[in-house]
Amino acid sequence: MKVDVGALSVVVNEGAEGSGPLSGATFVVKENIDVKGQVSTNGHPLWASTHARAQANAPVVDMLLAAGARLVGKTHMDEMAYSLLGANPHYGTPINPAAQDRHPGGSSSGSAVAVAAGLVNFAIGTDTAGSCRAPAAFCGIYGFRSSHGAIPMAGVVPLAPSLDVIGWFARDLGRMANVGEVLLPLDGDDGSFEEAVFLSEAFRGVETEFAAAAAPAVDMLKSGRWREGRLGEDFFRDALAHFRNLQAYEAWASYGAWISAEHPTFGKGVEERLAVASKVTQDQKKAALAFGEEARKHVDALFGDKGFLVMPTTPFRSPLLTESETQLDAKRYQMMRLFLIASYFGLPQISLPLPATEAPVALSFVGRRGSDRKLIALAQRFLNRMPS
Repeated sequence: MKVDVGALSVVVNEGAEGSGPLSGATFVVKENIDVKGQVSTNGHPLWASTHARAQANAPVVDMLLAAGARLVGKTHMDEMAYSLLGANPHYGTPINPAAQDRHPGGSSSGSAVAVAAGLVNFAIGTDTAGSCRAPAAFCGIYGFRSSHGAIPMAGVVPLAPSLDVIGWFARDLGRMANVGEVLLPLDGDDGSFEEAVFLSEAFRGVETEFAAAAAPAVDMLKSGRWREGRLGEDFFRDALAHFRNLQAYEAWASYGAWISAEHPTFGKGVEERLAVASKVTQDQKKAALAFGEEARKHVDALFGDKGFLVMPTTPFRSPLLTESETQLDAKRYQMMRLFLIASYFGLPQISLPLPATEAPVALSFVGRRGSDRKLIALAQRFLNRMPS
């Protein structure tokens, strides 16, 4: 490897040069994804020391190897996949190649950094509440979150199974599409994408730098068929509260027994979130599921027959490494408001880096559930129309 950006947790060499749509491409996977013979550390040394080596690859790894790609390593992540910044108190923070004084984003931090640094052609991560979208935006690369259930999650350490999905990163849309052709099933959605729906609340209060960088893309989208969509501040307030309860309840179901038995030490933010998670009740989870079912009607209505949602991936550039815990918590809250749209309702989302003079910013398209391939194709058409 040419550059040490702290992305890789272990180097492997699996897969031989062969034929297939990904022949010759190299990739890495996040530390919560099983690779035969390796321990999936889940971003925590005590988890690593109390869990056995994987007996088999996760299906997502085998699918990529069968397509001719070569696995070269596993990548660092936020501990327990329960953060959005990329900082890990045990293994360190991977360096953001696009802005070395800023966080790389997480929890799929190492995967995004490995791609942004040019170490590999693409990288696999997981996304529960923004864990691929945040690092893609912060590192200035393409990032994709698949529809819930589209790609097998066997062999992946769960955080919140009703929200967890596979995602990936690439430096160009062609490679992103190649990976999608291997991993994604045929679209289950028969609709088309012909109308850009700008989610009004998502654009409210964005950084000046984002607004300036996004202006050409927004202008081009508005030169075609478009409209504004609104969900209302009451929706976002209630949805965020229920979403966090759902994620927390399932996180404690995934990790609670291990935490109670092993008494691990966590970084401040993750420690606080898990402490809250331990107190979320089954009634709160049921209320979150009921809210989601009702709210889905409003979200589905936003799309109409031919719409796709347009929103900032994040409303600001990556936070500086020197920002306080209070500042970081506020920004995490702002991000979660946007990320929950795809996460809560199982939707695919693609993050597109925008030309920026300083730290990267990104715009996102969100599609109906099961429209993953069409969403990537939409992004390719959009990119082809953008002036160079």
